[in-house]
Order: sequence, then structure tokens, then C-alpha cells
Amino acid sequence: MTTCDVLIVGGGVAGSSIAHELRGRGAEVVMVDRGRVGGASSGLNAGGVRHQFFHPPNIRAAKATIGIMRDFGDRFGVDIGFRQVGYLFLYSSEAQEARFRQAVAAQNACGVPSRLIGLDEVRALAPEVSPEGLRGGCFGPTDGYLDPRAVTEGLARAARERGARVLENAEVLSVEVSRGRATAVVTSQGRFMPAVVVNAAGAWAPGLAARYGDTLAITPRRSQIFVMEHTPPLARDMPHTFDSDAMVYVRIDGAGIRSGSAVKPIIPDPPPALEADWREADELQRRVAHRVPSLRASRFTRAWAGLIEVTADNNPILGWSGAVENVYIAAGFSGHGMCFALGLAPSIAAEIVRESPEM
Repeated sequence: MTTCDVLIVGGGVAGSSIAHELRGRGAEVVMVDRGRVGGASSGLNAGGVRHQFFHPPNIRAAKATIGIMRDFGDRFGVDIGFRQVGYLFLYSSEAQEARFRQAVAAQNACGVPSRLIGLDEVRALAPEVSPEGLRGGCFGPTDGYLDPRAVTEGLARAARERGARVLENAEVLSVEVSRGRATAVVTSQGRFMPAVVVNAAGAWAPGLAARYGDTLAITPRRSQIFVMEHTPPLARDMPHTFDSDAMVYVRIDGAGIRSGSAVKPIIPDPPPALEADWREADELQRRVAHRVPSLRASRFTRAWAGLIEVTADNNPILGWSGAVENVYIAAGFSGHGMCFALGLAPSIAAEIVRESPEM
């Protein structure tokens, strides 16, 4: 039996960043993950980070996160391959333009230099993109992409160096509850008696919540990334480009491109790992080639799949459980944990140790 101030369940970007922040506040922290740190959702996403959200709290969280990402190597001694080439959202209708205009106003008010651009600037930023049917784009020059596994592993290492205990291959088997408190968490590597439990289990957070008598309105969805390893030359500083009609993105990946769809199928009972579903590849290739015609003869050669945990409004669930008084929830990031978690971690850690949140 082990006692600690805080037991964090989930070694993704949320859990690792919270562990690091809590140790900076002097809390005794144990973080457990059923597999490898960064081996699930956080390490399997596309690695995009952006400021371009609609709600000011999310924009501010992304701004704080990206500020840390820019200095990640100096802070944590890890090269995360951050390429700040921007995010370019393409749109074709007046309604989409009005929505992006509203978003840009909110982003600019938070100090983010995003802007609407015309087709001439779209062509300058992404020469290979076909302008067929487009009205324009929304460009965030301070957005970009990085290696998500390097981020998560770097954060977990930094938490260890601060004194956190990080246990991999430690599956939660049960949560003991007494008088409205989680009194113990039994894992495959031992029994823990924490003062506070943090549910940062991502797509598996609802399953963990059920163990202490709570429910979370989170839907697990499959997220797939497909790679064309060798393509005709594209502009190396091409932004991460998203077609709002086709609902697909294209970004540079080595000598080729990486792509995926924003349409994510529901996975009702999420397994520990997923295989890529290659049935999506042909339709994805067709949509990508429509917007980037030079890729018509190229084919996807590699793919992987992970899970994202989606809420009804695509905003994370942050705060104390309503079922047990000492469980804090940090889940439901809806595919944007890499954009938000680092920026939110100081406020989350402050709330857990009963200080005033910083954001």
C-alpha cells in the first residue's frame, strides 16, 4: 500500500503536464498508465497545435500552450520538432466566412494574429492547393505542428526529474469508495491511498469514472492518420491546411504528406489499442487529390489509429467530480489536448492543491 497526495490516472499530455505542475507545487505525485506514457491518444494524434478556436478560454489556453511549445527544448531538453508554419482553413461559403470572421475577432482580442485571407494569399502560402470553389482562407501564422509523443515523453521525464513517481503498465483494477471519497485505487502494480485522484484517462475516463460511481458525457472516437511517404515536391513551409468542405487536412511529413479526416467514427467500448481501418484510405485520397491535384497519382503507404474523447460542445471537462469529493476530472479534450493541456496545467494544479487558479 502506498500513500500520496495525488494519484493521476492517465499518462498522456494532460496527466503528464499536471504531474509536472503539481510537483512544482510540492505535492507528492504518482502517475499511472495502463500502457506506456504517451503511447495512447496523445502520442498517436497528428501533432497539430493551433490558436484558432472560437471561445476565448480555449484561445487563451492554446496561446499559453504554444508559448511553452516554442521554448520546449530550452525548458525540457527535448526536441519536439515544432514547425510554426501556420494553420490554413479553407472555406467556400458566405456562412463559413462569417463564422471564421467571428472566430478571428475573438482570437485577435486575445492577442492572436490570425486573419482572413483572399485566394491570392492562399496560393502564395500553399501553391499546390487548387482554389476551385473556394472563397478564401483563415490563416493563423503562429500555429503549427510537432511530434506529440516527444512532447508527452518529455513532460513525463520532467515530472520524474521533479520527483514524481511514474508507473507504466499499471492498469486500474478498482476504486474503493467510502463516505463520498475515493479512499484507494487498486492497480496491477499495487494499491494506492491518495488524498486526491485525477481522472486524466482520456477516452477511457468514463470507464474509470464508473468505478467510483460517476458518469462522464464523453464519446470515444477513432482518429486515423494516413501518410504518403513519397510525393511530388510540395512547398516545405506549406501550412497545415484544412478543407472545411471536404473535412480533411494535409500537412508536410518528411518527403511526403500526412492526412486525415475530421469525421471520426464512434468506438463505444474503447480497447487499449486500435488498428488503422484502411477502408477509409480511398475516399480520403480522393478528397485530398481534389484539393491538391499534384497528389492524384500518390497513394497512402502507412497509417495508424488512436482515440479521441469528445464532449457535446467539444470543450474539456475540468473540475471536481459530483459523485466523490476528492476526484478531479481533466478529460474530454475532444482531440485538442495537445493544444490546451500544457496551458491549463498550472490552473488545474493550483485548483487541486486548493490555490487560486491561474487562468
